[in-house]
Amino acid sequence: METTLSDKLLQVGRMTRPHGVKGECKVIPESDDPDRIRNLKRIWLGRTPESSASYEILSSRLHTSKHGISVLMQLAGIQSVSDVQRLRKPLVFAHLDDLPPLHSGEYYLHDLIGVNILNEDGEMIGSIKEIWETAAHPVYLIDRDDHEDALIPAVDEFIVSKDLYQRQMTIRSMEGLID
Repeated sequence: METTLSDKLLQVGRMTRPHGVKGECKVIPESDDPDRIRNLKRIWLGRTPESSASYEILSSRLHTSKHGISVLMQLAGIQSVSDVQRLRKPLVFAHLDDLPPLHSGEYYLHDLIGVNILNEDGEMIGSIKEIWETAAHPVYLIDRDDHEDALIPAVDEFIVSKDLYQRQMTIRSMEGLID
């Protein structure tokens, strides 16, 4: 199967609004390390990787507010508030080759898609089909062959272990969580 550019684009954030009057964009990072985004030279903006357009980053800086840390970016061709508003709050993608290497034990959320979910007895429950970002924490949508899909909160209380090399995760099953 041939690899396309969109196969190499990973969501790293989402643009929320203009900052200032000169076309600076506010980006909320989808990473625990905002410098992964701040140090990029190019991003893609759009609703999906396939529909995104490439933009050169002219400058970027971290911005802290009561809502957390964001990255303020000045993009080539974006020079006003109305230019930013025309983008309509797109998702922000980066090319995998442009992202810094991960440290031991770190992973990108997309690496979890397809990981098998087991209970503590080693019985197969299903596999991760999607990851939903919520205000509190990510939630795994589990595809179960003969049952309805299940939702598992991605929090330590439910996750016993992760082994990305074996492509499996063991969860602590609590009443009502799976059934």
